[in-house]
Amino acid sequence: GRPQRPPPPPLSSSSAAASSAPPAPSAPRLPESRLFELLPDGRTVHKEAPPPTGGIAAVAEALERVGLENYVAAFDAEGFDDIEFLLGLDRAERAAVATATGMDAKPGHAGKWVKFGFGEP
Repeated sequence: GRPQRPPPPPLSSSSAAASSAPPAPSAPRLPESRLFELLPDGRTVHKEAPPPTGGIAAVAEALERVGLENYVAAFDAEGFDDIEFLLGLDRAERAAVATATGMDAKPGHAGKWVKFGFGEP
């Protein structure tokens, strides 16, 4: 039959010569990270596990303690899932969270959250 053609080069490399060449010595190198480590296979992993914040479970527990458990899904959907962050908010910041989570549709709930946060009234 006919002579067979070699298979086309893979799409991921621009050319065989370029893919086999070592990286240029002037290629920028990222500074070593305190938090992450680059594995030989190219994956990036935490050097140490990040400190636990309790995630949305801790936020849900805190909202339940102050009678605002109906807002757990909204807090989660808007990314307010770090209890330490939420505990550090001032009144103006809590008001912004109330707006973002739809809490200000019920002024009594929003007022309670803005005034007391997770504290006892």
